[in-house]
Amino acid sequence: MLAIDAVGVTKKYKGSRMLALSDISLKVESGKVFTLLGRNGAGKTTFVRICATQLTPSSGTIKVLGHDILQNASEIRNLVSIVPQEGRPLRALTPWDHVYNWLKIRGEGSSSAREKTEDILRKLELYEARNRPAMNLSGGMKQKILVAMAMATKAQLLFLDEPTIGLDPVSRRQVWSAIKQWKSNGGSILLTTHYMDEAEILSDYIVIIDKGKIVAEGTIQELRRIIPQNMRVDVSKDGLDVNSLSSYGSVVDTGGGMLRVFTFESAARELSELAIRHNVSFTVSPVTLDDVFVHLIGQTIDKGDTNGVGQNERN
Repeated sequence: MLAIDAVGVTKKYKGSRMLALSDISLKVESGKVFTLLGRNGAGKTTFVRICATQLTPSSGTIKVLGHDILQNASEIRNLVSIVPQEGRPLRALTPWDHVYNWLKIRGEGSSSAREKTEDILRKLELYEARNRPAMNLSGGMKQKILVAMAMATKAQLLFLDEPTIGLDPVSRRQVWSAIKQWKSNGGSILLTTHYMDEAEILSDYIVIIDKGKIVAEGTIQELRRIIPQNMRVDVSKDGLDVNSLSSYGSVVDTGGGMLRVFTFESAARELSELAIRHNVSFTVSPVTLDDVFVHLIGQTIDKGDTNGVGQNERN
């Protein structure tokens, strides 16, 4: 059985001329980490909220764990759990209060709720702070409380909408570890993120979405093959112009005073030597998922055009 089966899903908010989602069709396999990757404002959160029965689509159908989101919303809510992007813990409640009471609300017995609460708080390194009010915790710890609440339920399908936003590198890895363990126990996850490293580390399958439309999908290996070149060279704008770089490959402005050239190994060596002769800073590395994203969502530079990738917008 598929975790999610979406066909032709479109969403238009009242008063908006733009579609938040446009004819989205995708299948999420059970027991996998399925990732929606895109900039803020791409439509990721809208799709998650529809699947979680918080919104209704303007058109199209979605089945979650075999249940229609419109006809069987109550059944779906008993089978899923969500970390909402806009969620915030209650200031006066402790991490223990949040997780334990949430489990009790969902029907867990007292003994089971205590066991599950302790287990997830230890995994996310919140146990030492279990009795401290949320108002006295850091922003990262507050975010981990929400992740703990969702994961403690051991629901069949977990929706994680930007779960590591605002977390420090150590806390992010704690959440990643919990996600990997969740999957190893047979759980299904729909993850949204705009962090490329997070998507590469966690995902079994990725859908890249922009402006409400699917622009690419596949495994990480399949997505990397979208770019025909296998190397990238980041070169400082100072000292080299676009015309001199374009002969080596496709050129993209990544911002921050750097130009990125997608090329092959032999040309990468030649470009590196050119940069050295002109005393220009540069780096060379294999193509990554980040490069695929820039390739699909960013702008390839034509002669004289040095416009960069647009600024992110919030969902």
